[in-house]
Amino acid sequence: MFEQQNHTDGMQAFIGLKRFLTFVKFFIINNFLYIYMHKKLIMKLLHFLLMLFIINNSTFGQQQKFKGLYFELAGSGGVGSFNFEKSFYVQEKVNYTWSAGLSLAPIDRNNGTGIVFPLMAHANVGKNAHKLELGLGQGITVTTKGSFFMLTTAVVGYRFQNPEKKWYYRIGYTPLISYLIDFQVQHWGGLSIGYTFKK
Repeated sequence: MFEQQNHTDGMQAFIGLKRFLTFVKFFIINNFLYIYMHKKLIMKLLHFLLMLFIINNSTFGQQQKFKGLYFELAGSGGVGSFNFEKSFYVQEKVNYTWSAGLSLAPIDRNNGTGIVFPLMAHANVGKNAHKLELGLGQGITVTTKGSFFMLTTAVVGYRFQNPEKKWYYRIGYTPLISYLIDFQVQHWGGLSIGYTFKK
């Protein structure tokens, strides 16, 4: 009886590993296909980021590094998420940050509840408290039923962050982009309130 139970557990673990490896293979192939099919769009995006980098190096003012916590209603985490954010590179007019978050979202009966990990990189453009925020990242979801999902996350929004104050606020357009099976864009938005700590 115990041998049969161990055999069943081993088979389930093997099936789970096989599904995960299939997912990884599918993810890699689709990323290469996506880059090939959208190479003109990607080149335009890279050109835009290069121009933004050049413009930022020709401006005046000084950004300050910071780290903080923020809660985002809806947004990159889906329903809502708690996130940690930290500056990793500062220019005269742009503060580059990364953020990592955690969210729970009910999906359906087959998948159960999703544990969502939104990972983002942000460029906060502006010398004063009013900033344009641009961001790109990946949303990784692991469900209580053992499934995996991945979505590309993005943000174009407004951030109010006074360096003399602890609290900051964000509002933005946060599309969720699916690319594993077919290319789809789910239009979405988010509203955040955050608290800044010393760097």
